Amino acid sequence: MFNLLRTTLLTGCAAALAACATGPADQSPPEAYADDPRLGERVDRICFGRSIRGFGETTRRTIVLNAGVNEHYLVETFGTCQDLDWARSVSFDQYSSCLSESDSIIPYDSAFGPRQNGFPAQRCQIKAIYEWNPDAGEVDDATDENAR
Repeated sequence: MFNLLRTTLLTGCAAALAACATGPADQSPPEAYADDPRLGERVDRICFGRSIRGFGETTRRTIVLNAGVNEHYLVETFGTCQDLDWARSVSFDQYSSCLSESDSIIPYDSAFGPRQNGFPAQRCQIKAIYEWNPDAGEVDDATDENAR
């Protein structure tokens, strides 16, 4: 009886502390992309995450995913994800058919996925997802040249 009461009390305290530690989510775009014309609205998910066809423009904190013919998304991760900058292939640890915040990107430095060297792959938890228009910067450049 005492062990059950103690376990229940400890679980309740841990839940209360976790609730206090969870503040409002940072809604600001990644600092490096704040004025980038390619950055669109923040979205809460990329549905049919298993049909992502490619990726590019990787940094230690972001990756651009190609989810369709004209569907591109900038995905920001929490903190630094060292392996993401050098990724040659990626996989996703997602809880549903949609890739969303709190799911993870798993980058690999091999085009064929994980290597068999015994080291676990780094998981990069998703912080935010934004629509991405890769042609927006080119359109602005062309407009600037025509205005001269």
